[in-house]
Amino acid sequence: MSFYSSADVSTKYIDPKSFVDGARAVFDLKGHHLAILPNMRLFDNGVFGQAGGVYNELVGPDSIITDIVLFDGRTELTRASNYALFRGFVCQNQDNVKSMSLRSPKTLNRLGYEVSSRTGLGQYMGAGRTSATTRATSEGSYIDLREVLPMLNSLSHIPSDVFQNLRLEVSYNIEQARQILGDVTQTITGMLVPQLSVDMLDDAVIVSKMNKTLGNIQWLEIEHDQVLFPASADFANDGTADQALEQTVNFKLDGFKNKSVERIIQIKEVPTPASYLTGNAVNGFGRYGSSAVYKEKIQCRVNGSNIFPQQGMIGDMERLSYVVDNFGDCFSYPGASQLDLDSGLVVGTSVADGRLRIGNLSYNGWYLGRKVLDLQIVHSRTGLNNTATFRPEISSLNVHYFAEIKKALVLGKNGYNVVYL
Repeated sequence: MSFYSSADVSTKYIDPKSFVDGARAVFDLKGHHLAILPNMRLFDNGVFGQAGGVYNELVGPDSIITDIVLFDGRTELTRASNYALFRGFVCQNQDNVKSMSLRSPKTLNRLGYEVSSRTGLGQYMGAGRTSATTRATSEGSYIDLREVLPMLNSLSHIPSDVFQNLRLEVSYNIEQARQILGDVTQTITGMLVPQLSVDMLDDAVIVSKMNKTLGNIQWLEIEHDQVLFPASADFANDGTADQALEQTVNFKLDGFKNKSVERIIQIKEVPTPASYLTGNAVNGFGRYGSSAVYKEKIQCRVNGSNIFPQQGMIGDMERLSYVVDNFGDCFSYPGASQLDLDSGLVVGTSVADGRLRIGNLSYNGWYLGRKVLDLQIVHSRTGLNNTATFRPEISSLNVHYFAEIKKALVLGKNGYNVVYL
């Protein structure tokens, strides 16, 4: 049943009630008898100071965002934690054409490759938008908040009479080491002032009818846990004694205990941001991708039972197939998820540039579909003698897990509760 038409909807552009340059923006969504529609958009996310500064090629200027949280008073309704790293996965979770035509113009990233008739290499050929010297002329990204706050996908509207102190808080970090621009020495004077675009109905009669249909809602919240995969035994000697030796570590994840978990995505990050650099230039997608390791194996054990048969996920293509089967199409290229293929022959602005993209998008993902009482990950890699600065096959790794967790908002006569299912 339709209660309203487009003529009843107005779009409001909201400036931050509180703004601390490079740290935080708070948007106030209070009102009376309003129905706020869930298709909220956050735009003008970016920095200024450097003329022609190229934003991170995977996440664009969204690299400045650390967390996005929707509050009602002191109650946290939904959150996107460790935002930029998870955003890297979301940005590549589309095929090549959609990445180039739909995602890239919004995020200002550089995904979506075409083959150059001059070099024969696949590369981004879009109109790259960049930072500028002033706040007024610099470019910023556009974020549909439904992509990062899944609760919004489950609501027909957000009634201000129920959520009386609604606000959106966005946390930022614009340090050069965040690899916001393609050169970490480029000038960052400050950030753009973000704006929030909200569609709402301000008609008490229509809103009252809509509120009567509002019931309990369920959604899949994205929650985060993290472990440290230790460096190989002979890392200090460039892994000389670790050549071809398998290193296996058993991790216990307590962050999802007593929660109903659906899909999980695993992201591997080298803890030292400088290792992603050649001089001052960011290599490939930098720190916001997921770094490939050699001969990776993964077994997930939940409540005493293995999820995968035999040794688990053991091949590069097998791991990629699990991601695509569970999460859908992904932007990719030869060598994106493995170490042992010279992708410099097929992608990049040059062969050397292409080689820097080898193993940049090595994600692992699978479906769990059960309540977790005990969750263990058996994770293996094989060592290689490597004297380079960037060597994820022997260095320590921050291994991040982002999981879909079942949550619900239960409405009652005296308000509501947010609960785990």
